[in-house]
Amino acid sequence: MSAIAHVSPEARSRRRYDSWGPTWFGLLLGGMAVGIGCFLWQWTHGLGVTGLSNTVSWGMYIITFMFLVGVSAGGLIVVAGSELVESERFEPLSKLAVILSGSAIAAAAVSILPDLGRPQTAWKLFFQPHVTSPLVWDVVVIVFYLSIAGIDLWIMTRVRTRPGLLRRVAFVALPVAVLVHSVTAWIFGLLVARPFWNTALLAPMFISSALVSGVALLLVVAHVVDRVTDWHPPEHVFPDLGKLLVWFIGVDAFLLFAELLTGFASREPQHLAQLRVLLFGRLAWVFWSEIILGVAIPFVIFASPKLRASRAWLVTGASLALIGVFFKRVNILMSSLFEPLVGLAPGIPGGRPGQAFRPDQIYIPTWVEWGILIGIASFIGVLITLGVKYLVLPRRVATR
Repeated sequence: MSAIAHVSPEARSRRRYDSWGPTWFGLLLGGMAVGIGCFLWQWTHGLGVTGLSNTVSWGMYIITFMFLVGVSAGGLIVVAGSELVESERFEPLSKLAVILSGSAIAAAAVSILPDLGRPQTAWKLFFQPHVTSPLVWDVVVIVFYLSIAGIDLWIMTRVRTRPGLLRRVAFVALPVAVLVHSVTAWIFGLLVARPFWNTALLAPMFISSALVSGVALLLVVAHVVDRVTDWHPPEHVFPDLGKLLVWFIGVDAFLLFAELLTGFASREPQHLAQLRVLLFGRLAWVFWSEIILGVAIPFVIFASPKLRASRAWLVTGASLALIGVFFKRVNILMSSLFEPLVGLAPGIPGGRPGQAFRPDQIYIPTWVEWGILIGIASFIGVLITLGVKYLVLPRRVATR
């Protein structure tokens, strides 16, 4: 008697992925190739091929680093927080959430390399560290954070684990998730020469916007994976994430308002100069886009029970929130760098041959920077895709 082999739902899930996976993976590898090529070009020719200068010494690489560090918060905090309060509401998203956190923090670490003038000396951060440098502690906490994500995934993928093990890891993971954003904020906030950065509110603002971007990314990616594979989380997780975003966006907006109010009320000339750049100057379109697209519209969507019941509205609101947080990183960085520390005529030279003195500096990313950013985006896409394929999608099981 011949046995009839049936294809299990797990096998169908894998076949559905295999229908589009190779093309998608090929595009990501192509993007990584572009990024590596641009990085090698920059390494060969120096930072002069970027749009950076004497005064605008940090640009898209650091903006991307800040954004990715923030994005990495959401997944791990959702998992750790759920474990600590012993809630199973977000348990179906646990693996995906940790994959997003680990992928984002790994890509954040990679994004630092092209910002270094001599990336070949980066090993000194590990073997010749200066313990008084916030950057060294940022590297330490990022490595620790990535290790926790790996431990979480190892526990979640084991058939048998000791009961309560994931909860015990959460007691360490949650403080580290807060610390990784605080240390990044302190790199800026401890610079006394930059008045707009030198504020005690910067660390809480980094944490609040990190929660917004991390949870928003989890919602968007969960929706995409739900649509293109046979992995389907319970429908309630999407509006539940929307409820979290209402609170996170509200807190983030309040902290931003408090910072702006303090700057105006102080009447301190340097604060006022940077606020003018932010509110009415060259960054005005970025700032008001952040407020309208990244704060006001998502808050209305997530606060409305009717809109929150629609998956399309939830994904739209989460996507806008992600854009808003990225714009916020641009505003935080550039609002200070666009205001030179020396206000004497005729200004400051940009640092390149033939570059004139000017009282205000201009930063326009070059094709090299955009190419490297494409590579970083593709790198995080590869990590997430592999994580979804091998850890989230069900294993292929043959039944007879």
